[in-house]
Amino acid sequence: MTARPGLPRFGGPFKTFSVMRSTNREIGLEDRLLVYSQGSRAKVVEYLWLKLLWDELTKREFELFLLLSETLNSEVKLAFLRALLIQGKKETRQRLNRAQKLLGIKQSSRERYQGFKRLDVEIKEITRRLPRVPKFSGWVRSLSAVGSKKKSRGPSYLEPLAIIENDYEDEKFTWYEVLTVGDLVILEFPVDIKVTPTRP
Repeated sequence: MTARPGLPRFGGPFKTFSVMRSTNREIGLEDRLLVYSQGSRAKVVEYLWLKLLWDELTKREFELFLLLSETLNSEVKLAFLRALLIQGKKETRQRLNRAQKLLGIKQSSRERYQGFKRLDVEIKEITRRLPRVPKFSGWVRSLSAVGSKKKSRGPSYLEPLAIIENDYEDEKFTWYEVLTVGDLVILEFPVDIKVTPTRP
C-alpha cells in the first residue's frame, strides 16, 4: 500500500530526501513528506528559511520546515517563529539581520533569497507500510535483560527541574531575547560575558 511518488515536474537531475509526518503502528503505516530538489538538503533548508523571512511559505512548505531537524535543533529559527507570535515579521527580520551583522554571522538578506529563488523544490506526500513489530511475550531470561542493573539517576520527573535549575545558573545570550526585547550591543566583549563597572 505504498504510494508511488513518481518523478518531479521540473526537468534535469534532482536529489531527494524524506521527513516523517506521522506513524501509526497499529495499522503499520507511516506518512512522510518526500522532497525533490535540484540541490542538497542543506540548500532546501536554507531556501525555506529565506523564503519564510522574505516571502510566504506554502502550507506544505511550512509543514516541511517545522518537521525538519535543522529547524527543531536551531535556536535562531525557533526563536524567530516564537517572535512572530508577538510582533510583525518586518521588525523581527530587521532585528535578526542587525544581530547577525553585529555577531559577524552571514546575514539572511533579501539578496541571498533572490539567489535561492531559482532552486526548484517539489514536495509530495507519501505513505509506506511499516515492517511488523514482533509481539512482546512478557518473558525475559533475567532481570538484567530489562536493564535492572542500570544505576538509577533519581526519579524521572525530577529531570526537567534539573534542567530549569541549570538555566538559572548563568544568564546567557538567547536569540529570542535579541529578537523581541531589545537591540544587541557589542563593544569588545563576547555577548555572553557580563561586564560590571568598578567604582571609581
